[in-house]
Amino acid sequence: MSCVGKACFHVEPDTRDGNRRGEFGHRPAQSPFQCTKCYPAVQIPTKNYQRVLEHNGAHILFDESLQRADQPCGLCLRPFPMCTFVFLKRSGTAAARQIDWAQSKCLNALKFQMAAAMKSSEKSPCTNHLIECPLQCGVVVWTYNLTAHYRGSYHNLSSLGNIPVFYRIAEHEMERMKTVWMNRQVQPTARPLKRKKSRARLRISDAHKSIMALRWV
Repeated sequence: MSCVGKACFHVEPDTRDGNRRGEFGHRPAQSPFQCTKCYPAVQIPTKNYQRVLEHNGAHILFDESLQRADQPCGLCLRPFPMCTFVFLKRSGTAAARQIDWAQSKCLNALKFQMAAAMKSSEKSPCTNHLIECPLQCGVVVWTYNLTAHYRGSYHNLSSLGNIPVFYRIAEHEMERMKTVWMNRQVQPTARPLKRKKSRARLRISDAHKSIMALRWV
């Protein structure tokens, strides 16, 4: 059957979903992260990226089914180097560093604020974030994987003493992350919306209604 002179349709892949742009791309804000390491799978809203980092960080620290030497990704838990990250070449502090997503690859390419991810609090204890290797090998690594990176890249346990103090996991953070791990199957729930109090209706006397004024027109 000839197609000459007839209209045809060209179908392009839907690139709105980060998992459909080839292999990588940004995840839509409304698309939840689904942890397949949990059974049943846990879904986490990606609009709160700290919960995603926290959940995956708990897996990295306490999940015995994961190999720490594999340096699991803090966003999707795939082993290194299946996920690699590159920083934009800009000057500034570590908190101001931004990921160059055009040069990075991750199935869960979730944008997050580095400055917020670096801080530990009672409600958000996880500090797992990306840094350049302190020994200047050029690799961008997650702080929870820094010990495994040293052992795998330098084959010298004495290098572990070179880990800066501010990248080491504090005892209180480890305790709080243990609690996160124990409660990992608890699905996050949205807070119920507060119902607005109904205002009392203004009652107008019959003598002051507009219909009474029209009678005199």
